[in-house]
Amino acid sequence: KGLTLEQLEQLTEQTASVGELENVYALSPMQKGMLFHSLMEPDSGAYFQQASFDQKGSFDVAIFRKSLDLLTQRHEALRTNFHQFETGHGLEPLQIVFRHKNSDLSFEDIRNMPKAEQQAYIQTFKQEDQARGFNLGTDALIRVQVLQTDEETYHLVWSFHHIVMDGWCLSLVTGEVFGTYFALLEQKQPELAPITPYGQYIEWLERQDERAAKEYWSSYLAGFEQQTLLPGADTSLKDQVADSSESVLST
Repeated sequence: KGLTLEQLEQLTEQTASVGELENVYALSPMQKGMLFHSLMEPDSGAYFQQASFDQKGSFDVAIFRKSLDLLTQRHEALRTNFHQFETGHGLEPLQIVFRHKNSDLSFEDIRNMPKAEQQAYIQTFKQEDQARGFNLGTDALIRVQVLQTDEETYHLVWSFHHIVMDGWCLSLVTGEVFGTYFALLEQKQPELAPITPYGQYIEWLERQDERAAKEYWSSYLAGFEQQTLLPGADTSLKDQVADSSESVLST
C-alpha cells in the first residue's frame, strides 16, 4: 500500500540478495517502536529473546530441520526482514516477506566434554549468541542450536527477535515443530491448523480510523488525572515459585 510500481521494483532489487520478495507491508506501532530502539541501540539486546531446554531420547536432527523449515514456510512472520526505504516522504520502515527463507539450525556434538565443561560451554555459547544478536535486514529472526550432550540427551537453544514473535508464541512454535517432527518420523503428513497471515492483521490495522480512535480515548479519559494502579501482588505466592532449574523449559 502506497508504493508505486517503480518503488516496488527498486525495493525488489535492493533485497534480491536476501531472496525473492513475496509481500511488503507496514509495521505495527509496536514493531515500529522495537525497530527504532533496535536501530538506535543495536548492542542493547533489549528485544533479543532466548529460551533453552533439554530433549531426552533419540533425536533425528535432519528430520527436525525439515520440521523447522515447514514452520518457517507456513508462517510469513518467520520469513520476514525489516528494511528502511525511501518512499519520497522520507525513510519508511517496511517489513519484507520473502517467498522462501531457510530456517537457521546448527548442530554440535559435545559429548566428549566432561559434564562441568559442557555446562560452561553451553553458558558461554548462550552469551555469545546473545552478543551476536540479529541483523533485522538479512537474518532469519529465529534460530536454533542443538547441542548433543549425551548419547540420548540434547540441549536446544532457541533465540528469536521480539519484533516477529514473543514468549507467548514460543510454546505454540515448539508445539507445532515437534508435532510435525513426530509425524514425519512416522512418515505421516503433519496435521496443521489453518493460519492467518500476519499481513492480514496489518491490513485490518490500516483500515482503522486513527483520528476517531484518538477522539474516543481522549473523551473516555477526560478528567482522569491520577495514575492507574495495578492490583497489589500476592507476596505469599513468591514461596510457591519453583526454581527455574527444575523446569523443563528455562528462559
